[in-house]
Amino acid sequence: MNVKFLNQPKDVSFIDVLTEKLSSGAFSRVWLVAGFAKDSALDMLYDSLKIASEKGTKIECVFGIDKKNTSKDMMLKLLNIGCNIRFHINADESKFESRMFIFENENADSYVYIPGSKLSEGGITDNITIIEEITYSPDEKLDFSKVKASLENGISSSDFEILTEEKLKELASTGDIMARITERKIPTINELYNGATADDENKVNTYEEEGSVDFKELLNQDIDIKIDDEETIKVQDSLGEEVEHKIKKQSSESEEKVITKIIPTEKDLDFEKVNTFIIPISNSSNDEIKIPSSITSNLKTFFGYPERFHMEESDKGNLKEIQITSIEFFANSNNIEKIDENAQIIFTVKTTSVKSDVLSEISFSEGDILRLIKKEDGKYRCEIISKETNEYVIWQNFCVHQIKGSTKKFGAI
Repeated sequence: MNVKFLNQPKDVSFIDVLTEKLSSGAFSRVWLVAGFAKDSALDMLYDSLKIASEKGTKIECVFGIDKKNTSKDMMLKLLNIGCNIRFHINADESKFESRMFIFENENADSYVYIPGSKLSEGGITDNITIIEEITYSPDEKLDFSKVKASLENGISSSDFEILTEEKLKELASTGDIMARITERKIPTINELYNGATADDENKVNTYEEEGSVDFKELLNQDIDIKIDDEETIKVQDSLGEEVEHKIKKQSSESEEKVITKIIPTEKDLDFEKVNTFIIPISNSSNDEIKIPSSITSNLKTFFGYPERFHMEESDKGNLKEIQITSIEFFANSNNIEKIDENAQIIFTVKTTSVKSDVLSEISFSEGDILRLIKKEDGKYRCEIISKETNEYVIWQNFCVHQIKGSTKKFGAI
């Protein structure tokens, strides 16, 4: 038995270790044990898990699930590629908190990984953590079998249940996990921008539980509006600010037509002039939301870098550049709205983040959307759009620009 300690992110990213092992097809059986199984990390692992399954690897998942971090969609995807899943519903009175990844090879080395971080996007990519790697040679099968036996004995208790599609539907209906794809009304453009309701117009658009509407196509379609020559349509966005869009009439013998693009494409977008970023939250703490480092360059002009920043040294001796600024915070899940005149925008070599004591008072979780709005130089607004609200679906479909090193996308308008 050989034991090593891997330093993330200095030496490795755990995602690379996991995807390499899974995609190799060299292992007969794999266990993914995670007390908090977050969609963001499972989404990053999905392709490798699918490859492993197709190559004959038996995949055993043991997850702690909850309504903030686990969705019906992701669990169903794992079941559909042949993963066997046991679960424990995490609650205040009873939480499953183990983390272990086991790779069994009957004819070569087998591995056990015990990471210090959670199974989240940050936890397997760039959060600072130590990962213990234990290697068992073929001659140490007896020792390895004891590890398996201990694990299997633990998960066979009444604390864990086997996940089936029927059980998954039950968990979604009771609210124990997110039912991300549910039947809901799809707002028309008039409903979205003018505040009308579907009932007002006697038009109700729905989609089935498993989903059949391509929202990106829906929001990019041409819209016909009959207007007067110089009419100005005032658009009410979620901030309550009136944004005037002057629309010129295009007339023909048969009709007056206006073609309006809702979502700008990347080739039409000038990041120097962007005043709103729409970013999925994947890495955060109680008072800080970290923004993917790959889009930091697009945020520098937005935040007035470098003029508005000063250099500081962190407790760990690392340099960081900070802007102390005024930020309005708003959470649409509970309509909390507060201003922090001393909020911080922080740039480091590896991360960009928004930090404020107000964030600890706002309810948000991984998978929610951050709308970062520049009101004027040195004044910003952060809106947290909860994935549990109807508005989430709308803003999610503005996220069309790929975040490097991730399956997620961000938006800019």
